[in-house]
Amino acid sequence: MGNFFYIIYVNSNFIEGICLTKNSKNFKITNDIINFVKKNTEIKDNEIGTGVPSWIKTLEIFLDTQKWKDHPIAFILPSEEIIFRKINFPFQDKKKVEQALPFELKEELIFKLSDSKYSTKVQPLPEQKSEAIVLLIEKERLKQLQKICFDRDLLIRNVDCSSYALFRSKILFNSSQNLLNDFYQVYLGSDEAFVNTIKNGSIKEIKIFPNRIPEILQKNFLGEERSLHSFISEFVLDSDNNNTKKSKFSDAYLELKEEIHWLCNQFTLHLKIKNFNSESKIETYGVFGPLIKWNGLLFNKRTFPLPELSTFAERCNIKSTKSDSFEKKLNPETFNKNKLDNAPNTLQELMEEAKQRETSNEKTTIFSKVPKNNFSKDQFDDPNLESSIESVNPKDSILSLIERKHWSILGDLRKKSEIFFQPHILSLFHESTPWRIFLKRNKVSVTISGIIFIIIVSSFFLQKITKYNLLKNEVYFSEIKAKSELKKVLPEISNTNIDEMLNQLREKINNRKYTIESSKKFEKREYKNLNLLKNISIILDKDAIFQVDSIELTPDRFSISGTIDSYERLQIFKKRLEEIDYFFGKKIIENNRKSPNGIIFRILIEF
Repeated sequence: MGNFFYIIYVNSNFIEGICLTKNSKNFKITNDIINFVKKNTEIKDNEIGTGVPSWIKTLEIFLDTQKWKDHPIAFILPSEEIIFRKINFPFQDKKKVEQALPFELKEELIFKLSDSKYSTKVQPLPEQKSEAIVLLIEKERLKQLQKICFDRDLLIRNVDCSSYALFRSKILFNSSQNLLNDFYQVYLGSDEAFVNTIKNGSIKEIKIFPNRIPEILQKNFLGEERSLHSFISEFVLDSDNNNTKKSKFSDAYLELKEEIHWLCNQFTLHLKIKNFNSESKIETYGVFGPLIKWNGLLFNKRTFPLPELSTFAERCNIKSTKSDSFEKKLNPETFNKNKLDNAPNTLQELMEEAKQRETSNEKTTIFSKVPKNNFSKDQFDDPNLESSIESVNPKDSILSLIERKHWSILGDLRKKSEIFFQPHILSLFHESTPWRIFLKRNKVSVTISGIIFIIIVSSFFLQKITKYNLLKNEVYFSEIKAKSELKKVLPEISNTNIDEMLNQLREKINNRKYTIESSKKFEKREYKNLNLLKNISIILDKDAIFQVDSIELTPDRFSISGTIDSYERLQIFKKRLEEIDYFFGKKIIENNRKSPNGIIFRILIEF
């Protein structure tokens, strides 16, 4: 099965869809579907919720009827469902613009900004300025679309509005075209009417013109599910002359003509306000686009019946006695000959024949030059200008509708359908990862996997909890045993806290270790000074009168001073000092003097 993609245009009168397949990088259209809303089955807003359009329920019925599911889908909404805003800022920092934008939008809107979702594109301007292009849509619309697609496993690639989709098709497929001057896209369809103003490759304004065309079509034509070609052929055959014989749809045709004429005036006024000039360009789109023409000064409805009707009917295989009579009236000399001869065998012959018929009745050229903005009220109001000024409408013939099937903007963008699956910054909504769809599509597998995962995780935690409880019991019994042993060592302790008992035991052990270490150090210590004093004290006889006043021992010298009873005993004391190992071989300096108490001496030994 191929990789399917779906495109849907939703409208209160009809829902149109395109089914595409994609092989490698190429899209191929496999099906075109048009579903008209029956007048007697029209669904009201209050049946599906306040503020939700009627096409929401119709869309559900359409998807269920076509059995579209399990694939990506793109939506195109009418421009009336979207709010366009352009806000200028005196700085170019994109982050600052995005931060200030909500506050500016609150001032622009008459409803709460929290009730809408918006997408923004920030564009720099000269003189360190910038502008933010904003598209807004009600959140309730998006929620309904998401719910519809979620229930049918459809992945929403894009939600676009018709006017911006038309602009994107021009930019993406005409990148080499110079759009520095003003460029206008005029759309006049069976569903809506709007004008895109483009400058410097950027959209500057989307002007929507509410009108009664959808209402007229729904009331008189679309309920019968007529083909586009049959409707166009009968509509353009209806003469503007009121003296002709009326058909059952003459009143409806007259209403459509009046509405188209009114929209032509609105388009003209809009271009006048926008200062249209000869360097600007205009392109018309929509099923009614070929029925109007721009003559350089204003838009006019073309005069009915249209001269190319016969060729249009032949190439669309529409058998109509009305078209035959019209051709006979238009070319009475050649009609009988044409009826006897066979129809043209090739497409080239058909085009030549159509060109001859069109040239004989209307002069049509593309983008003729006119003077800049020298409009006057008389020029805008003169209805005879259509015959005197050449048309600049690039689609001025209904022959451009021959291959068209769709009533909506899908007919204009059918060959560019792949652009709706390309992401862009002003997309109203898109989904990149279909996790929700995957989960829903594999409910059973995901549920079983989830249950197994929960069981595994639960068993893991249960095992950990069991081990923890066993370890806790072992610690408890070990603590009881440790307390009993500690009480044997520390019988004076009455506290049952194991930590305090261990601290006291640790302190007692440390004290004992310190006492033992001190004893060992005391045993190993060498008392050199004491031995020296001992040796000095036994130098003299016990009976000798000997008094030591001071003894000084430093690493450099030894000195001793005191009193002795005689010189003889002083010399004996000096010699015995020399015999001590500590002073052996050292130089001894002696000082003495006589006093009433005996001989005062001082002996110095330098090391």
